[in-house]
Amino acid sequence: MELSRAPHSEIQYFSKILGKRWKSALRKIDQLRKDITKLDGQLLDLLNKRAGLSVEIGKEKALRGDPVYVPHREREILDDLKAANKGPFPNSAVEILFREIFSASRALQEPTRVAFLGPKSTFSHQAAVKHFGHSAQFDPAPNIESVFSAVEQGNSDYGVVPVENSIEGTVNLTLDCFVDSPLLICGEMNLKVSHFLMSKAENISHIKTVYSHPQPFAQCRNWLNKHLPGAEQIPSSSTASAAETVCDKQNSAAIAGKLAAEIYGLNILAENIQDRQENFTRFLIISKNPAQKTAKNKTSILFSITDEAGSLLKTLQLFARKGINLTRIQSRPLRNQPWEYLFYIDIEGHEDEETVSKTIKTLAKRCLFLRNLGSYPQKD
Repeated sequence: MELSRAPHSEIQYFSKILGKRWKSALRKIDQLRKDITKLDGQLLDLLNKRAGLSVEIGKEKALRGDPVYVPHREREILDDLKAANKGPFPNSAVEILFREIFSASRALQEPTRVAFLGPKSTFSHQAAVKHFGHSAQFDPAPNIESVFSAVEQGNSDYGVVPVENSIEGTVNLTLDCFVDSPLLICGEMNLKVSHFLMSKAENISHIKTVYSHPQPFAQCRNWLNKHLPGAEQIPSSSTASAAETVCDKQNSAAIAGKLAAEIYGLNILAENIQDRQENFTRFLIISKNPAQKTAKNKTSILFSITDEAGSLLKTLQLFARKGINLTRIQSRPLRNQPWEYLFYIDIEGHEDEETVSKTIKTLAKRCLFLRNLGSYPQKD
């Protein structure tokens, strides 16, 4: 029976029942919100107590001359928290939340200065914020060489540089910089490259012109053909400059990373518009200080060998015989030395482990050039 056709007495009955349930639900929601407010206050008190302890640790670090950022310690905390987490709060959110707590705690000890491949809102900037949290001081650099120089000269404490992309491959310039630089790798992170359509406009139907770097245009070709087939595509020097450009243009949009919308105050009209979703870039964290050992580590090495038959095979067999797993190998022509190659490898394990240490020493005796770039916490 439809409620509108029911007798008046039945309508009153159902209205009364529904009214009671509605009022009961409101009371329950109100009580739950009060419980949450109480917990929020407790969380704030605990965060401030934690911050106080962090300040005391910072004073001791200053006396000892120890660095503020300790990647192996942060990695251990995150791993322990995620292992102990019983939900429903997801582990991915646990990591995001505690990275921001780490960031704020470091800022209380001493501002952490981080150089990245600029300008602001690039994917390198996103990677730096994701790794170091919003409380760090971020300094854009015009190129990868400048990121290395900023850290070498002490203008920045750490640098964030791209080393490989799942679609485009190795960033060779980063490998070239490591040849002459004394800096070490102290961490790594992977960032999913997601493209967003953003604008001052509030509706995609108003968009007549789209700005972006040529690479995002290529990566979003199918989406643009389907949703904005008539829009003019204008290349920009970077996704960041594209986002800045559309701030003062009507009926225009930019394709850029999500951080650009936050920085330039733009509305996100469409998310994840790239044609291929499995697009990731791996970034390295570089510093003057080595990272200490954690439960799961990676070591990166650069080396060159004589151009003889079987020389590379013999080199790689050193690791196989010791049961050391190679997770990556990349060759790169040596600058100013035609037909000679530089090899970049990632191996599982820490240089402080006896097996890894001895194998690297044996490898060094067979190489024309070898540089250990450091051991650091391995990203899941």
